[in-house]
Amino acid sequence: MRKCVYIILVICLLSVVSAQETTFDSLLTSDVNTDGVINILDLTYVASHIGETPNDELSPNPDINGDNVINILDLVLIASHFGKYSGIPLELSDESFDSTIRDIKLPVLVEFKSDY
Repeated sequence: MRKCVYIILVICLLSVVSAQETTFDSLLTSDVNTDGVINILDLTYVASHIGETPNDELSPNPDINGDNVINILDLVLIASHFGKYSGIPLELSDESFDSTIRDIKLPVLVEFKSDY
């Protein structure tokens, strides 16, 4: 229940957090599970470690802001990039390519693979 409260607080904090400039590094660190998209999976992973001190055994590292404590501030950083693409390579099909690439504002390197 406590972790659900943290997630709700993050959403509330987003409404008052001023807009910050999106950098490639901030997107990479916010995509904790490195699946290419900053989403609820990243938030829940960090929320599951709230109150802990990061160590070498925690991989990936849920301490997003690097202050050596996993707290609401880490969740706010992830939530501020929620729904964005991190720049980590995505494998897309012909059907999903256009809808995915259309909303990306960062430079995109596209490599096409062919089975022929």
